[in-house]
Amino acid sequence: MSDSETDTQNLTYEGGFQAVIERMQARQKPLSFAAGEALPPLDADLETLKTKLVYELDPKDIPRAKDQSGHTRKALELKEEFIGLPELCKLHGLLIAHLRKSDQPDHTMALFTRIWAEHADFMFEHLDPRWLVSAITTFGDHGSTEVQRRVGQSMTVLFGAMKLYESERLYSGLGPKSEFKLKRLVHSKLPLNMDRYALVSGGLDINMLGRLWVDAADDPVIAPLAHHLLNLLNADPGTVFRRFKTLRGRKLRQRAQKEASGDPDPEPAVVVARAKTLTWGTVSTIKAGVAQIKPFIEHHLSLGAAQMDIFLDAPLPDSDLAKLSYQNVRLIQCDSAYRTATGKPLMEKHQQRQAFNATHAYRNARVDWLAHIDADEFLHGGDDVKLTLAAAPDTIDALIIPPAEEIAQTAASDTLLFRRTYFDAGVEKSLIDQLYPVFGAYLRAGFISHTAGKTIARTGLDDVRFGVHLLKRFGVEIENSKRIQTLNLLHRHAPDWESFAAHLEFRLQKGSYRDRGQSKLGLGDIVDLLREEHGSDGPRQLFDEICGYNADVAQKLEQNSMLIRAKLGVLDHV
Repeated sequence: MSDSETDTQNLTYEGGFQAVIERMQARQKPLSFAAGEALPPLDADLETLKTKLVYELDPKDIPRAKDQSGHTRKALELKEEFIGLPELCKLHGLLIAHLRKSDQPDHTMALFTRIWAEHADFMFEHLDPRWLVSAITTFGDHGSTEVQRRVGQSMTVLFGAMKLYESERLYSGLGPKSEFKLKRLVHSKLPLNMDRYALVSGGLDINMLGRLWVDAADDPVIAPLAHHLLNLLNADPGTVFRRFKTLRGRKLRQRAQKEASGDPDPEPAVVVARAKTLTWGTVSTIKAGVAQIKPFIEHHLSLGAAQMDIFLDAPLPDSDLAKLSYQNVRLIQCDSAYRTATGKPLMEKHQQRQAFNATHAYRNARVDWLAHIDADEFLHGGDDVKLTLAAAPDTIDALIIPPAEEIAQTAASDTLLFRRTYFDAGVEKSLIDQLYPVFGAYLRAGFISHTAGKTIARTGLDDVRFGVHLLKRFGVEIENSKRIQTLNLLHRHAPDWESFAAHLEFRLQKGSYRDRGQSKLGLGDIVDLLREEHGSDGPRQLFDEICGYNADVAQKLEQNSMLIRAKLGVLDHV
């Protein structure tokens, strides 16, 4: 079987979009007129049609089916639907019917537009919302202004998608007003590799609906109709937006209850006693030389790490291994012998290799807690690491350590600067837009690296695996993890422009900047645009604003508890 045959069989619409277009066009044959038939003229007396009601025809007055024109058949259908309502409603429906076809009298759209320009409030009072949706669709197809067409088309897609997914949802056994259960969440990518909507912090709905409202306001004819429909959507208890609101409230209540009923922190004396015997370590998969690995080891040994497993993704010669010989440090060469011993062939993605190696180390750990971190990440905090771990409630199996991204300083200094996320510092997101006005809005928390943090987990747990950032059980993040603020992960992601530029291509193709099919502009997209407009040095603009040192920005970061100053001598030669 050829690839083309396989692809054809896998299509939702057989024949591809050429067939879709042909089916669409087959439904657009113009409505015919019989001799003497016509639409009302553009200057028709609409006021009279507002007061004249549609009445039921006597059967003897209805032409035989074979003698009916397309226009007549549609008019008769609409007459049955609008019996007892004003004739203007029937005319409105008839105009829409003609405008859905490939051709219609020249003044059809002008007459339709006149109805909405002069009698919008009357139409709201007498038309079912279904007809209002049809009206907005008609503006999308035939609007006389760019705003009418843009808003109409956007809202057509919105309501069309709603009709499709709400129809399918009925097969779940739940009505539109019944939300799903939080515990039934399936952790899976959406079609086109999109991430799922963030229930608590997501802004997709706000941005989508808000944009429609703002855009519609630019046209006096479509604005009343678009705003009326959006208000109806906001008031309807059976939409996905209302169901998400209900789920969001339930999720927040669960969080509050969990925090209120969770185990209290151990007493200080208990913490101190635990810390005396507690041990912890790190696991890392590293592709680097001695100059980068050595300070990483020394730093964490100085903090009290009792075990450091370093998987060398690019095996080093014996002479380099000798320079990295420390007590409590295990260096594992990830060569063919290692793959044979583990029974795992070479995995293409380095993220997969990281997770596999970390899990392998976890299952063979000789310490109480194990942190999965990278060579450019350094644990740091006001408390002793052991005290932080000893203070964890017994019900918590993993602590998530929030990151702080390095700020590149142009002048040599023995104090390094790092920026925390706005949410870890407990400040409003709007501060990011103020500090980084050009690129801040396009980056998660104003970071070019991850904001998820890294995990240090209790060892000895069943059925768990390390991911790059989180500890998982059966592919899902464990529920009893906790993000802490007593430790930070100082991330030397881009300590200077040269480092940023040197790693850029890898990160764009295989690393954290890669295209993940997201709908919004990503970091890789920004880099591509900067290169297109400004050449190879274009990304320097991004680096200078987000990563570079600015005294005013640093001051505001410090005022908002977002700045960390770290005097870590072992980092000087990274």
